[in-house]
Order: sequence, then structure tokens, then C-alpha cells
Amino acid sequence: MTASIVDQQAALYGHGCREAGDAKITFGTGAFALAVTGSRIVRNPEIGLLPTVAWQTPHETVYAVDGGVYDAGSAVEWLGRIGLMNGVDELQTFADAPAIDRGLVFVPALSGLACPYWDRSAAGLWLGMSADTTRQQMCQSALEGVALATVEVVGAMAHEVAVAQNLSIDGGLSRSPYFSQFLADALGRNISTRSFDELTSLGCAALAALAVGAELPAVAKGDVEYRARNVDSQAWRQRFNQAVGRSRGWR
Repeated sequence: MTASIVDQQAALYGHGCREAGDAKITFGTGAFALAVTGSRIVRNPEIGLLPTVAWQTPHETVYAVDGGVYDAGSAVEWLGRIGLMNGVDELQTFADAPAIDRGLVFVPALSGLACPYWDRSAAGLWLGMSADTTRQQMCQSALEGVALATVEVVGAMAHEVAVAQNLSIDGGLSRSPYFSQFLADALGRNISTRSFDELTSLGCAALAALAVGAELPAVAKGDVEYRARNVDSQAWRQRFNQAVGRSRGWR
């Protein structure tokens, strides 16, 4: 055996993150964001960040900072279980403008809030529903809520490391063009989605190759970039933060 590494750190390497500030987000059951901090160990529990070893070779130890959202893919699965959608294909595009612009906000705290709050007493909620609200709009706002919770994680990271302007994402939600573009707009950063799914395996294989003096070629065929547009993302974040405040302490 020439390499042994846990899944999210392996995915960080598989995404091609090497320099301080390079970051990736994997949208599985939860959202797992890691940013490289280089030789520096970040310790800032007040804003919910977790220091971690990204990878280690005989020549160097590279550190990262870790933050997450408890409910990402699990929130989508829940939408299906309660009958708001029939399949994930319904989450690709939406005819309407962002739901949050109409005052409809979802806080994805079905299991509580992770970074930067670490508050298990928080509960999931929708705010801003009216008699005209449709199930499609509720699904749209759910995607936006996961994205805006992720923005809070990246914002916490940006307090400690200069997060790159271009972020790489993978996982189920990354296959929704609406979600990926909304995330880019909300972050004010460009988002690259990865067509190659096995980034954890790729990262482990790349480190194993490095151990024997080889280098694997980059896998970029089919990747899609979503460029941040000029929108009032600050208003989105403020409205989301108001809803988060109401969700906390409910349980």
C-alpha cells in the first residue's frame, strides 16, 4: 500500500486543490466543504471551523479547514418522501426567478445547523409561503436554502484563508444547473462542476502514484463552469440569516 487517506481529504486532492485557498464542496447526504490552508493549522471554533490534515507525504504535511451543512442530498430525498417532487429531474431548471426574491426562504436544518453554528436545536422551516405558493417554488427554495447554508460555510472559511475565486463542486446537487448557478451567484465566485464522479478514488490513486514518483493526468473532460452573475446576493444572505435566526432554539 502506497497511500491511505479518508474520503473527503482524498476528494480534495482529486479535485486538484493544492495551494492555500483552493477549495472543493461535495454535495452528498450533507455538504462537505474543505479548503487548503497549506502549512498553517487553522483553529477558530468560534466560527465553527474544524482543522484537519489534508494529506501528508514524506516531504510535507498539508493542512485544510473543514466545514459542512448537515442536510443537502438528504433534504432533496425528504422533498421526494413528502411528495413535493416526483424525481430529481424536476430540480434541473425552474421557470420562475429565485424563490428568495419573492420572500420564500427555506432553512435546511432538518438535522440542525452545522458550520458555523453547530446548533442541533435548530429546526428546518419555510418562511414566506402564501396561498399562491406552489410545490415547484418550495422545491426551488429548498435548493436555494442548501446553497445559502453553504455560502455561510465558505464565508466562515474566508475569515481564515483567502478562498479562491473558482471553487470546484461534485455530488448529486452539482448535477442541477439551477443549483450550481444559484450557488455561484450567491457566493460571488465561479463554480466548476465535475463530470468525473469518482474524485475520492482519483485523489487516493493520485497520492499513491506520487509515492512511486508518477503523476496521474488531470481529468477535466465534460466539466462545466458557472460564472457568478451581477445579482444582489447580499440581500439573499440577509434574508436567509433572518430565517436562520428564527429556526434556532426550536427543538
